Amino acid sequence: MARSLAFPLLLLWGLVALAFLAALSLGAQKIAPGEVIGALTGAETPARDLILGLRLPRALAAIVVGAALAVAGLVMQAIARNPLADPSLTGVNAGAALAVVLGLMSFGALPRAAVAGLALGGAALAAVLVRLLAGRGETTLRLPLAGAAFASICMSVVALVVLMNPEARNIYRFWMVGSLAMADGPGLAALAPVALGGMALALIAARGIEAMMLSDELGAALGVSPARVLSLGLGAIALTAGASVALAGPVGFIGLIAPHLARRLASGRTGSSLTALILISAPLGAALALSADTIGRIAIRPSELPVGLVLAMIGAPAFMLFVRQILRARG
Repeated sequence: MARSLAFPLLLLWGLVALAFLAALSLGAQKIAPGEVIGALTGAETPARDLILGLRLPRALAAIVVGAALAVAGLVMQAIARNPLADPSLTGVNAGAALAVVLGLMSFGALPRAAVAGLALGGAALAAVLVRLLAGRGETTLRLPLAGAAFASICMSVVALVVLMNPEARNIYRFWMVGSLAMADGPGLAALAPVALGGMALALIAARGIEAMMLSDELGAALGVSPARVLSLGLGAIALTAGASVALAGPVGFIGLIAPHLARRLASGRTGSSLTALILISAPLGAALALSADTIGRIAIRPSELPVGLVLAMIGAPAFMLFVRQILRARG
């Protein structure tokens, strides 16, 4: 598998590198690629502070968010055995949103680091509660239902708090759209290891999840503990999706689109190995996030569109296309 993976991974990470350079070059102010490379290598250039202080943390955050959401979506689809599942079905986004809104209601305006901490804590707690609600037994239906029920409760409370608290509404409105505009070095340094830890946990759980993909009973017959594998999978989703929500808010569609693209690239080359799909999904998600953020910054210059809105405009038609293809294959 290593040989068959090497070439597509090289191409994908090359695509990420090109998207990364474009993200540093394009924006309200266009900067020549040579000047960008000079700033990255330590040269004194006119736009050095703009590149290193603003665009570099934002581009790195896009890579982390995109890769993390792609892996979270792939693991969620494998656990739920549903090609249209995404990380939001675990209630992670809703848990993060509720934690942020309650924090704003209780303490008023908070530093960016505190908001990120609340989001990450809320996401982790949501994953634990949904796991407990799902209980034992067949998880294909129980897990999404538990996640949807939990998310519905959380968002009802969020709506109530936001309506009652104008200050929370104003701050929450910007955070809820999904944006990388507030990405900074300290937040990235704190949350990138969390996302990487989640991706590593997904790789560790991959074989067990594969054994359970046909049914929990077959997985148990192969010596896999369904409860342990489910806990590991949810832990991976909580870390990856939680870190991405804390960095950029609830950015959608990457967790849905990237796994489908990964399966198409892996078809006939690496088989259906979940490990291979994880390794392919990560750079695909990173490239998608970088490209969407760059498009948002140049589409209506000097203003910008949040990355969440750009991905929604791209992702909604893609979602309908995936649904049509799945229904056609089954019909």
